Amino acid sequence: MGRSWFIGMLMVAVFGGAALAEEPAKEKAEPPQEQVQDEARRAKVFARVGAETITVGDLEDIINTRSPFIRKRYTEPEALKQFADDQLKLLIFQSGAERHGYANDPEIQKFVNETIVQLYARDEFDDKIKLEEITDEDIKSFYDENADQFRRPEMRRASHILMDDKAKARGLIKELQGADTKAFRAAAKENSLDTETKLRGGDLLFFAEDGRMPGGRDTSVDEALVKAAFSIEETGQLGKRPIPLGDDKWSVVMLTGVRPAKVQSLKDAKEGIRRRIWREKRKEAMTTTLDRLQKELEPEVFPERMAPITLAEPPTPQAPAGH
Repeated sequence: MGRSWFIGMLMVAVFGGAALAEEPAKEKAEPPQEQVQDEARRAKVFARVGAETITVGDLEDIINTRSPFIRKRYTEPEALKQFADDQLKLLIFQSGAERHGYANDPEIQKFVNETIVQLYARDEFDDKIKLEEITDEDIKSFYDENADQFRRPEMRRASHILMDDKAKARGLIKELQGADTKAFRAAAKENSLDTETKLRGGDLLFFAEDGRMPGGRDTSVDEALVKAAFSIEETGQLGKRPIPLGDDKWSVVMLTGVRPAKVQSLKDAKEGIRRRIWREKRKEAMTTTLDRLQKELEPEVFPERMAPITLAEPPTPQAPAGH
């Protein structure tokens, strides 16, 4: 059945052709009579649409890919007839689509190419690198070798108000004694010189004792502010004195949150580690295969020819209706 088997046959042509060509010719023994008869039976055409056919073997092969529960349904003549009619309808639609040029549509070709790659990846990597084959010893070794990844240090959150006068900063600390975080945020919006944090009420977000922020952020908090935040004992408490930040700048600090240190146990991390090892093994296998294919296929690349590529200007945003 032509296009129903197109992708599979194309996979064989692309990835299996070289291997087949290398096999020496062998003298073939005559197949048993029963096999010849069965092949003749399977080759009988059930339906033809133009040059495309559906054979008895095609129908059998499709049915046999289904679950035993589904296959049992086709022992009933009506169900089998309905299945065969559905395959005929599919072939009619496929042939009609090709006649109307869909086979040459760039989107269709892109879909076919992507499907070929997905099938190749599944057969070469996903089906060969089994998640369940990653042992408990592999997982424990990974856990021990990457211990820092499963230990979250204590994190603190603080807000600050940046000022350019030490005396004013002292006065603000006295003024804010006993105030809650809401009052502190309002004071930061009114008085802080830090344009980055002012609009969010001086919030420095969460950070560790080394100043680094969670989530792989590149930014870090000033060392003096970190030290001040980790010296305050209770959430909602102000630092006792202005913190010098250099260039005659001073900061008033309030501790607004604490996340205790946390260690993820091997038991809790086990399945996540298993999937991570699987992904790494899969990536290694793909890299090895890509290197092999590049040597076999010897692709030619001309990067200098990319220079004429031009990109269309993005559309100009339109104002919302009513403006």
